[in-house]
Amino acid sequence: MNRWVVYTAGFILLGLISIGGFIYWKYEPDHHFKQMEIPVLSKPVVSIETTPLLREQGTEKNQLNDQSHIQSSSVDTKVIQAFNVLILGIDARGEENSRSDVMMVMHIIPSERKVNIVSIPRDTRVKIEGVGYTKINHAHILGELKGGNQEGTKAALQAASNFLDVPINYYVKTDFKGFENFIDTIGGVNVEVKNDINLSDNQITLAKGIQHIDGKLALSLARERYSQPDGDFGRQREQSQILKNVAQEILKPEHVGEIANLLRKVKKDIVDTNFQDDDLISLAWLFKGMTTEDFTYKQIPGHSGYDMDPLVQLQLYYWIPDSDEVKELSDTLLKDKPSN
Repeated sequence: MNRWVVYTAGFILLGLISIGGFIYWKYEPDHHFKQMEIPVLSKPVVSIETTPLLREQGTEKNQLNDQSHIQSSSVDTKVIQAFNVLILGIDARGEENSRSDVMMVMHIIPSERKVNIVSIPRDTRVKIEGVGYTKINHAHILGELKGGNQEGTKAALQAASNFLDVPINYYVKTDFKGFENFIDTIGGVNVEVKNDINLSDNQITLAKGIQHIDGKLALSLARERYSQPDGDFGRQREQSQILKNVAQEILKPEHVGEIANLLRKVKKDIVDTNFQDDDLISLAWLFKGMTTEDFTYKQIPGHSGYDMDPLVQLQLYYWIPDSDEVKELSDTLLKDKPSN
């Protein structure tokens, strides 16, 4: 009997070790993404350009327009230590055509458990093929008008890739309703409010301090810019904070056992993504235990300006990126570092 117990315990232990090894082999972030071929959805077809200096607020300065198109160097897709993810929040409700209201590029480094986030203001002035200089958030709706949701995604991917001069490997796209539903699915999210903020959508004021908010308030906060001291840049910071806090909320002990069920709900609420279920589980593993120090967040440097928009034929406000600083930002935060 004792020998039988020992044998049984040994087999159980061997089985547990095998299962643990399989789970590690399949889902451990660094191993998971190294063993698979990372997709490349878009490559930059032009390098970061010198953007014309528009009429700044209160000035009449102009600069020569350098529209030189330079083919970017080829991207090595065989050895990738990190990858870029485009986060798109679109402003559609229902079946209407939509612009991208939120646009962030995340550079994920599984081996270091680090995430760099670059937020692109929706009013950023970029050059779009066949259109000219317009707002980057117009790329999605222009693509949709040509070929529906998929073409809208492709156009947004290419616009971000061209602007930042980096390849994009994955994307996650959601709309207002999907965002709101997902926040409610995980029971809300904690946010730190730096100053009292009046949410224009529902005329509610969020008081300064740590607040636990539901999906409706999270959406209002992610969209609010008029009550932010620095406008759209404050809004972008709130979006980044919500994104990080959602990841941490999902991985609380009470949710870890529900990851598979949460994944089904995530896929339902997300309008579109090329992440597979295995990828999402691996990313959940990656985010577990990460702290604020593991995230680096930056916004696109530049200045305000006005110019005629070729699409609406009106003078519009733009955020004019500083091309040199954008290149430095992209090289530092969004490009894979060569291995030694």
